[in-house]
Amino acid sequence: MEGLEDLRGLLAEMAGRYAREDGDSGPALMALGGIGRQEGERVVDLDAPLLGHATREIRDLLKRGDSFGLHVRDAQRAVHLDREGCLALLAALVGAGYLTAPEDLDQPRHCYNCRTEDCEYHDYRTWTLTPAGRSLAHASGRKPSTRKNADALAAKVVKAARAVNADPDATLWWVKEIRAVGAYADPGRESLLHVDLAVDLRPRLDDPREQRKAEQRLRDAARDRGERQRVWDMVGYGHWRTRLALAGRSKVVRLFGSARGVEGRVLFEEERDLAVSAKATVPYQRSADVPLTSCSWCGRQGEAARVAQRGAPLASSPVGLCEQCLSLGWADDLQYQGSAEVWPWGAVRRLRTALAEEPLHSSGCALCGREDAVEQLWWPGDHRDGSGGDDPVVLRLCDVCPGLLELVDAPGRDGRWCARHAHACVVGMRALLWRRAGVEEVPPSARKARKRPRLTALHRDVLARVDEHGALSAVDLARAPISQGHQDSRWWMVRLAHLFDHRLIAEVRDGGEEARGLVRATSDLERDLEARLDALHRSGPVWDGDRVLEPAPPAGWAELRDEAGQEAARLDQEALRRRADHPVPEAPRGRWG
Repeated sequence: MEGLEDLRGLLAEMAGRYAREDGDSGPALMALGGIGRQEGERVVDLDAPLLGHATREIRDLLKRGDSFGLHVRDAQRAVHLDREGCLALLAALVGAGYLTAPEDLDQPRHCYNCRTEDCEYHDYRTWTLTPAGRSLAHASGRKPSTRKNADALAAKVVKAARAVNADPDATLWWVKEIRAVGAYADPGRESLLHVDLAVDLRPRLDDPREQRKAEQRLRDAARDRGERQRVWDMVGYGHWRTRLALAGRSKVVRLFGSARGVEGRVLFEEERDLAVSAKATVPYQRSADVPLTSCSWCGRQGEAARVAQRGAPLASSPVGLCEQCLSLGWADDLQYQGSAEVWPWGAVRRLRTALAEEPLHSSGCALCGREDAVEQLWWPGDHRDGSGGDDPVVLRLCDVCPGLLELVDAPGRDGRWCARHAHACVVGMRALLWRRAGVEEVPPSARKARKRPRLTALHRDVLARVDEHGALSAVDLARAPISQGHQDSRWWMVRLAHLFDHRLIAEVRDGGEEARGLVRATSDLERDLEARLDALHRSGPVWDGDRVLEPAPPAGWAELRDEAGQEAARLDQEALRRRADHPVPEAPRGRWG
């Protein structure tokens, strides 16, 4: 108890010494999840001016140097300034207390690479972040909440606490009391950055040793279901699940451990004692992974790692795959025994040749043995550009295995078709595996649509230059005067990818090898035709529940596709003519750029 009081005193001293400038310092309590859960967050106005720049730019610059410090060229990539301007900005950051200048800042430097003095291309002087700079580097621009919204969030936590106490065996913890603390406990505060709550969590079992054993069983069951990221926690898996049930991953609600003498309005109190007595059990030891003795896909005898769908138990799964078939099945969204990384490319190329010389089955599919197989010529496909580099092979395959081996039924299939074919075959393989083993298929969890990147003034400037010159490449942009400190074409490829996501540019395809890598602006008509095509039909094979097939397009789709192709060809030719009439200017480069 004396050590606990010392810890409370230390927390109170730290809360007073490191009080936040915005008045939102946390209470003198331990974070409910342990040390390191609530400290150091800072909220700033990212659009406010700071040292002649927006605070957002200064924050992003400091974030670059969080791990290893900042070089001058790092600053040039983050802010649009020349070398002298970057040196002046770094000096201003040192004066403001965000950076520490290097010790050899004013010493003459001889570059042994260039045999020159004061070489700007091999300047490795490092500015390091101070605690204030590190705090600003991780600052967010979140706006404060109102008292009404804070009360709504606290009501959700109370509702979640009642649900936790309704089934305490699910997480092995229950909520005794919740109090409002910190700034939220002050009824006069209308603007709140955080909703601080002191939560009294208590274990379900009265014996600490049995509680630890039960937590270990709960954690291992979660690992068996595929929960690998947060199975280990400072306090315990059940404790983490309880905290997640109460506040989720909210950045506004902060949970602290309750302590004797904590003052604050009581929001929730459990009158029952939900702790139960535990019977003594033998020491717990996690059972070892036991592999199967044959592959569930190719049928070969030998060690096969158990595989299961996400959310399904792995240790009892009757489905197992050998190392080769596990590589073919693209195991990114499967859970499987072992920790080895799965790389399909080597296995695919080796297996193509081996199956042509010696099939795994004398009848049916050469790979999996299914009866509905056809012997024919297959061409290697590539999901990136549709062109495989190997020679065609003659194999007897079913409708699922060609996509696993990255093979297509005709030469010249485009990359999008190859990608859809491979995906349909992987889906079919897994559906057949679960069906053969009598395992109920778990429906995939709904994934949120990827958020399109925000378009900035730089993106609009790039789009205007593409429209001005007709067709540009990332290399053209890196050589142009617009590049400033960004002379790496890969940096510009990322910005062009953002414009691709918004369908504002398209690849020039009607120009041969000379147009490879060029992009052009799209028209309103082209974007409208592409949207109508996608809504009407997407070409390529699919898994229909029984086999992989390519559905026939509906009536009118082919005419719409031809119209879109004609519009794209017209825009390609117009873009190439404009590029010839308005060549891209190149900025003068020195020895290194």
